[in-house]
Amino acid sequence: MKKLLSLLVLCLGTPRQGLTQTSNEFDQNRIALTRKGLYVLGGWAVGNLAYSGSKLARSSGEAKAFHQMNMGWGAVNLLLAGIGTLTSSPRPRTPYEVLQQQEKFEKIFLVNTALDVAYVAGGAYLNEKGKNQENARNQGFGKSVMLQGAFLFVFDGLMYLVHRQHFQKHEHLWKTLGPADKGIGVNMSF
Repeated sequence: MKKLLSLLVLCLGTPRQGLTQTSNEFDQNRIALTRKGLYVLGGWAVGNLAYSGSKLARSSGEAKAFHQMNMGWGAVNLLLAGIGTLTSSPRPRTPYEVLQQQEKFEKIFLVNTALDVAYVAGGAYLNEKGKNQENARNQGFGKSVMLQGAFLFVFDGLMYLVHRQHFQKHEHLWKTLGPADKGIGVNMSF
């Protein structure tokens, strides 16, 4: 009886090795999905920098403003993609930490998707304001912000869906987790 009680305490108080190993594999897959997305974002940024950089010197008015804004967005997106790629290295995490990371990334992409709608709306407003005031700079900036916001809306929306599907595909892993005396443990039904 004492051995059985010790075994129950051990099982209920700590995650099973198999669950920890499986959750780490899940986390590594999440990181790989994120990195692929960051490569896409980085590619978009480099494309913007190269295209608009090649057009900037030979353009004027609205087109020049468009390319200036594209280069600004390209620089920021490249910086974000680079930092995200460099800091997304796998490390051992508890199953609870893996769940926290998963939830964090889903929220980030979902909030960013909402912000992207605001970017498109802001760009449309700036473009319309530029038309009304015959301000080529505002029109160029507005069109660039609409383009960048539209791309980011698709990007962030897809990243959210990819991460959500990844979680749902492996949701069975997390059903064994439940409250324990300290933190997360393994529920055992008899």
